Amino acid sequence: MKHPILKIEERSPEIYAVSELLLEEFSRLRLWLFDLEATGLDTASERVTQIAGILLADGRIHEDSAFTQFVELEPGVEIPREVQELTGIVPETLAGAPPFAEAWARHLEAASSADLWIGQSVFEFDVPLLLAEFERRGMPAELPGILDSVVLATHLLGAPERGERWSTSRLVKHFGADVSGLRRHDALDDVKILGRILEPMVERIRDVHFDRLDIRDPLPVRRHPPV
Repeated sequence: MKHPILKIEERSPEIYAVSELLLEEFSRLRLWLFDLEATGLDTASERVTQIAGILLADGRIHEDSAFTQFVELEPGVEIPREVQELTGIVPETLAGAPPFAEAWARHLEAASSADLWIGQSVFEFDVPLLLAEFERRGMPAELPGILDSVVLATHLLGAPERGERWSTSRLVKHFGADVSGLRRHDALDDVKILGRILEPMVERIRDVHFDRLDIRDPLPVRRHPPV
């Protein structure tokens, strides 16, 4: 799938590059922060178990926009024990949840007022996972303009020391974000954490970069190490 607003090139197993991106008046955009939980990390074969999103607009998170939806798994698809322990999602959690196509339609409706979607590590995990789900169900491979917060951080802050990457934990520490009361690997809490690290990034784009996100020349971005 060709990305709607930018170009992504694979450079190596460790690096990809982003280019041809220019967004004006970035701080005025209505940003939909989204996250997925799944049965595992293999984006080609795992299944989505939770979809969540929240709106960041006018420089703040809008709590009343929060969306979360668990997703029914097909018969025979299991959640490994270690994933259950990590996410807190067990088979009973998904009882009565809608199938993926319906859950995704509900998410699209919740996000319909946004100008742009943003997620953490979405170019590596969420986007390929979604495309595999679309293909599996014969759904159109259509997504809106999406940015990865790892790309934003690399552009604004440079590459981290020692060749590492801008993980969620590293960004929380860098910005001193208060994430008390929020649990990692719950999709809704993860988007709220993302909001708290994106707020200062949006301010930086507005105040230092003349409210323009300009990544027209290729920007190398370090991938998450293999798990």
